[in-house]
Amino acid sequence: MSKNGLILAGFDPSAGAGLLMDVKVFSAIDIYAFAVPTAIVEENTDTVNCITGVKPSVLRGQLKILLEHSDVSGVKIGMMYSSKTAEHIRETIQEYRLKNIVLDPVVVSSSGASLFRGSAHTAVSTLLHFCTIITPNIPEASALSGIKINNKQDMLLSARYFIDKGAAAVVIKGGHFIQKGLDLYMDRKQYAFLEAKVVHKDVHGTGCILSSAITAYLIKGYDKLEAVKRAKSFTLQAIKHSRRLSPSLKRYSGILE
Repeated sequence: MSKNGLILAGFDPSAGAGLLMDVKVFSAIDIYAFAVPTAIVEENTDTVNCITGVKPSVLRGQLKILLEHSDVSGVKIGMMYSSKTAEHIRETIQEYRLKNIVLDPVVVSSSGASLFRGSAHTAVSTLLHFCTIITPNIPEASALSGIKINNKQDMLLSARYFIDKGAAAVVIKGGHFIQKGLDLYMDRKQYAFLEAKVVHKDVHGTGCILSSAITAYLIKGYDKLEAVKRAKSFTLQAIKHSRRLSPSLKRYSGILE
């Protein structure tokens, strides 16, 4: 029987990233997806025009009605939009004793638009203690840890920051400034640099795919490192089989065909 997972993320109407992409990934890995939007984003695969945060009362109401009547075996957290939303998520994790928490600390879209209102550092710090895995890219890891990442040693130092602050494990995605296809996994006992074949496509939503796939594999019972390895392979296949949404758009979606 398929297990249930919960997704909290921004709603991207192009479905190339965010909540809709996460749902597709969960479904592809045979996890039933409950999904609660944190914000409604006016965007396509190239551009973000505006963002409207979901009212706290709506967020709380949706979470309450889902979690009081259904079991959830893991949670993927994407775009949080604000520190207030992060606080509501923390309270929900504690109240319902949720596990297998994967946080993708989305702050800036792949098109360069700011996706957060207020202090992203405060919001992430609120949740770090509950994170099974946090999955920042290099700019996010640099900003949150205060360590400018230019090489592998910097990646290790930044990853250690997240572990020291309470996360059980961290994956720093190396697609920015470091060799593409090279990610760092670190938990409280070990670390590993994970390489993959580079696929030369300008793809929208790969961070969402990776983090939601990690969550799905954790829900299926894999340990943290194995879940990351499987999710990385899944993401590579998604990139290989992605398709252009429109001739007028430069970016591809990460949709599996």
